[in-house]
Amino acid sequence: MIKYKKIITTLIISFAISICNFSFAETSYPNTSIAIIDLNLILTDSKAAKSATKQFEEIQKETEAEVIKSDKNMLEERNKLIEQQSVIAPEAFELKAKDYEKKLQAYQVEKQKKLGKLEGALQKARNEILEYVKPILETLSQEMGVTVILEKNSVLLSANNMDLTEDVIKLLNKELPKLKVTLD
Repeated sequence: MIKYKKIITTLIISFAISICNFSFAETSYPNTSIAIIDLNLILTDSKAAKSATKQFEEIQKETEAEVIKSDKNMLEERNKLIEQQSVIAPEAFELKAKDYEKKLQAYQVEKQKKLGKLEGALQKARNEILEYVKPILETLSQEMGVTVILEKNSVLLSANNMDLTEDVIKLLNKELPKLKVTLD
């Protein structure tokens, strides 16, 4: 009889401890609901991204045309200088060669700045789109009770109904249909 009392007491204590642990776990961790998004798809398929890409490509073509023209001019100037080498005095040639080198270095710096601005414009457009995406994700997560949103590239397997990408694109298209891309 005493043996049964010990077993029953142990079971009651174990049950009480498990209930306490369960209720503690309930209050410590919220129910987790996970969703995924494809940021690459958002940055290519949204209206703002398509608009930005089109503008960027036009700016890139213009910049490349300017660079090609400037490269050609610098090459022509170098060839003229080489032609003058046999005609002018060595001191005069050396002075012109130094001037050309300074001009070439300044041109290279300016060329790098243009290309840097081009890359910066693309990054700025992407960042602006992502700034609009964040509040959209916050709103969707609150409406749907989602506590964790993962980027699709880091997920190996998921159900199709976990993907919020199309919903994000639809809302982004309403909030940001166009995006102005400029070289600053």
